[in-house]
Amino acid sequence: MTFAKHLKKKFITGLLVLIPLIVTAYIVFLVVSFIENFVGPALRNIFFQVFQREVYITGTAFLIFIIITYFTGLFVSNYFGKTVFARGERIVARIPIVKSIYGSVKDMTEAFSSDKIKSFKEVVLIDFPFKGRYAIGLVTNRVELNGVRHCSVFIPTTPNPTSGYVILAPESDLLFLDMATDDALKYVISLGTSRNGFTCSAKP
Repeated sequence: MTFAKHLKKKFITGLLVLIPLIVTAYIVFLVVSFIENFVGPALRNIFFQVFQREVYITGTAFLIFIIITYFTGLFVSNYFGKTVFARGERIVARIPIVKSIYGSVKDMTEAFSSDKIKSFKEVVLIDFPFKGRYAIGLVTNRVELNGVRHCSVFIPTTPNPTSGYVILAPESDLLFLDMATDDALKYVISLGTSRNGFTCSAKP
């Protein structure tokens, strides 16, 4: 193997490792920065009142984020917490604009939870971005349009499958694959290099 090929191979390998880490770190950074802007001034004021001088430990906002996330999960895991949370959601659902934003974000995050991913049992090939070119998609719903059965197909992007496109396509135009959802996502994330192959199955 030449030095150029070695360099290229190792660079791509490192890139595939770093991209998920960088994206995850960036999302956490945004959340922590958001908390920092609200909690930081309050903590500095409290520390000043207690110690008579401004004291603030770097990383406190991240620690608070971890604690809040843990106790939120703990709270909504019991009956009382679920009831309170459900009532809060009903209040949010009555607020214009806010309900649309909250509902969309919640649906997106729930769609990629472990339980929801398992519900995307049908993997298809769909003509995208134009006829004669195919993309892997996940069937998320079925609807009737003008008497024709259509499928809502989510087309994940590479290498971040949490973003993508939702397309309504006639069910008869889709090629259903004999492929597990996890394998389909691995195929997308790996830029099509995953060894898990697929075959077309009979249309329902």
